[in-house]
Amino acid sequence: MKRPFRIHLTFANCVVELEERVDELEHYRKDVAKASAENRQQLSSLTETTETIQADINDLTDAEEKNSQVRASVSRLINLVRDYKTEESVDDDSPNLVAEASNAGRQLFETVQRSEQNTELVNFREKRAESQQVEDKYLNVLEHAKNVAKTNDVMVARLGYREVATHYGCAYKNDGYRVMEEMAERVPGVSYKESRTLSVDDAMGVGGHHIEITFAHPDLAGWMRAHEANAERNGGR
Repeated sequence: MKRPFRIHLTFANCVVELEERVDELEHYRKDVAKASAENRQQLSSLTETTETIQADINDLTDAEEKNSQVRASVSRLINLVRDYKTEESVDDDSPNLVAEASNAGRQLFETVQRSEQNTELVNFREKRAESQQVEDKYLNVLEHAKNVAKTNDVMVARLGYREVATHYGCAYKNDGYRVMEEMAERVPGVSYKESRTLSVDDAMGVGGHHIEITFAHPDLAGWMRAHEANAERNGGR
């Protein structure tokens, strides 16, 4: 009679031990899950930190590249001004680049002033010829814009300073900005506008603009016909 009781007691003990073991395993599973979640959170934080550091490195690299390009551009401008008087050149890494730029700017300003004073001495006929030549160059730009509009099947053509400088015949590409402003003031249907895209030229203070030529403008076609007729009478175009 005692033997079955022992068997029953032993079985009950096994059940209790199994339940305790299950509880331990459940606690262990929860601990592992908690540790895994913490590890994932730390990994996510490390990933964000790495991306932030990489973005900062990229920004510094871009800033360094733009700074180098600006210094090189300023150096070229200084050398262009110096070519009027001397064969000296300026190194892009010169610590006195700011002072050199200031001196070069003063020289360039004086040169422009002298040029304007000399222009005032030109007689009316020469001024007229110069004006006609400029208008012929405007027509070259407008003809290119007309081809662009026709290719894109639109009535408004947008030209950047490089295109304008090329078809106007500028000595330097940056002169295209001057031509764009002049055309916007003198030619009907031409607008000088700020561009949405950024370029290296923005860092130099000359970028971020283009012209829009609206061929639906009521006065543009007449302006072009009149100046084309003048050019033909004067033996041009």
